[in-house]
Amino acid sequence: MGNRTRMIRFPEQGLPGTLVSCAEGEDPVEREPRGLLELPSEAQLIYAADMAGGSLAALAELPPDTFTVVDLGGATDEAIRSVAGQRGLRTLVLSGDFTDEGVAALGGMPELTDLVLESPCFTGTGLAALAGTETFGSLRSLVLSDAPALEPERLHALSEAHRLTGLTLDGIRVDDALADVLLALAPSPAEVWLTERPGRELDLAVLERLLGAGLEVNGVRTAPRHAARFARIAADAATMSDLPDGEPAAPPRGGVLHEITEERELDRLLSQPLPVLVDLMAPWCGPCEILAPVLEDTVEAHGAGLIGVQIDISRAEWARQRFDALGVPAVVLLRDGREVSRFSGVWPRQRITDWLATAGVDGIRQGPS
Repeated sequence: MGNRTRMIRFPEQGLPGTLVSCAEGEDPVEREPRGLLELPSEAQLIYAADMAGGSLAALAELPPDTFTVVDLGGATDEAIRSVAGQRGLRTLVLSGDFTDEGVAALGGMPELTDLVLESPCFTGTGLAALAGTETFGSLRSLVLSDAPALEPERLHALSEAHRLTGLTLDGIRVDDALADVLLALAPSPAEVWLTERPGRELDLAVLERLLGAGLEVNGVRTAPRHAARFARIAADAATMSDLPDGEPAAPPRGGVLHEITEERELDRLLSQPLPVLVDLMAPWCGPCEILAPVLEDTVEAHGAGLIGVQIDISRAEWARQRFDALGVPAVVLLRDGREVSRFSGVWPRQRITDWLATAGVDGIRQGPS
C-alpha cells in the first residue's frame, strides 16, 4: 500500500497568487492552483496572493479544509468573505482596505490560532461580531497593524477570546485609554507588543502601568515595584538595534542571514560590493517561519558571494515603507543599493536558486571579484 493522498480540484481557470505544500521532513513544494491536485494526506497548503482588484470567488468551490495558511495582500471585504469558508485555517494574514464588515464574516474558523489584520479602514467594531464565535474560541494571537482608525474601546470584545495569549498593536496610538482597555482584559492576553505611530515615542507612564499590572510588554516582564525602571527597556525594545552605537562594526559576512532592525545597518551592508538578499518577515507570519530556513540554507550555499538580511517589520517600520511591502514574507534582491528583483510568498529552494542565477548570483563563490 502506498502513502495515503488526498485530491483537491481547483478551478480550471486557476487562482491568482502562489500555492505551496509543506509536509514534515520535506522541502516546501510550489504547486499550480489549477485543476486536479494530488497531495500527501498530511501535507499542509499555504496560499499567498496580492489581490490588486482580483477576485477569490472561486474559493467557494474548494473544500473547507483546503488551506492551513492564507496570506492576502490587497484584501477587500469580498475577498475576506470568500476566505471565510476555509474552516481549517490556522493562520490568516489580511492586509488591504477591508472594513469591519469583512472582519465580521470570519466567525466560522474553529482551527484559527493566528490572525493578522492590517487596514486603514478597520475601526475594531468587527471584533464584537466575532464574540462567541468558533473563531474567538480558538484564537491565540491577534495582530492589528497600521489601523489608525482603531477605537481602543472596541478591544473590549477580546474578553470573549478566552485563549488569546498574545496581542500586537503595531503603529497604533498608545495612551491611557488603550491601557485602560488592556488592563480590563487581563489576565488575557498576558503578552502585548506595542509600537507607536511613525514619529511618536511610546509613553513610558503607560508602559509602567501595564508592567505594574503584570503584563509582558514588548518581551519585558518584571515585578510591579520595578515597573518604572523597566518601562524604558520595554520602549527601547520596540526599536531596539542589534548593533549599539559606538560598538565597532564587524565586516559583514557573506553566506550568513544577518538579523537587523536599524536602517543604518542595512545601508552599511549595501555599501559592500556584494549582492544583498533581504527577507522581510514577522513573528506572527506562518509562511515566514517556513521560508526562513530555506533562505538560510540558500544564502549559506552561496557562501561569500551573497549577503543575507532578515528584517522583522513589526520592529522596523522603516523597512515596510522603504521596500513598499504590502505583506510578508517578501524577499528582495539588491545590488549596488538598487533593487534587482523580488518575490513574495513561500518558494522552494531550487526555485530561489534559479531566481538568483537569473539575476547573476550563481553557485558558491569565495568572495567578491
